[in-house]
Amino acid sequence: MKIIPLDRNKYDYYVLYYKYTTSSHYVVSQSTDKNSLSVTFTREHYKEPVIVENEDTLFQDYWNCPEAFALCEKDGSFSGFIELDFEDWNSRVRVTQLLVDENKRRQGYGKMLLDFAKNIAKERDYRMVILETQSRNTPAIDFYFSQGFVFSGTNLHFYSNNDIDEDEVMIELAYFIP
Repeated sequence: MKIIPLDRNKYDYYVLYYKYTTSSHYVVSQSTDKNSLSVTFTREHYKEPVIVENEDTLFQDYWNCPEAFALCEKDGSFSGFIELDFEDWNSRVRVTQLLVDENKRRQGYGKMLLDFAKNIAKERDYRMVILETQSRNTPAIDFYFSQGFVFSGTNLHFYSNNDIDEDEVMIELAYFIP
């Protein structure tokens, strides 16, 4: 198995299908007065597990300089994808897509892809790797924390004006390159 670059001409807007099950989420509370601003994320369990399905695409036009890679099996099939965008102005590598085939999860594939991103960042002299996830995607958040990422920020209205009510708050995580 190896990680290979994907040609933008061939994989432009290639569709990735995401599906995960979560039994918990982070509930957001906020407080604002003239002397303080605070946002708190408190992990709570759902009454029943929630299945989330979504799709996204590689090489979207709004990224600065995306590069996409696939985890390629010996038979030529893909087990995972990672897309990176390079933010030169603040020396960050942004993971814009990370997907591991549902049947290959918890086997080290995600770690392999994130290590690949960390190595590229280090080789190209970037200061950190960042990524975004959602407050209800606790399986991903737990995985990212286990890989050395830390909470870096949030945007309470990133996806819509009702992100908190829709249980879909953006969380940004960062890994600092040593």
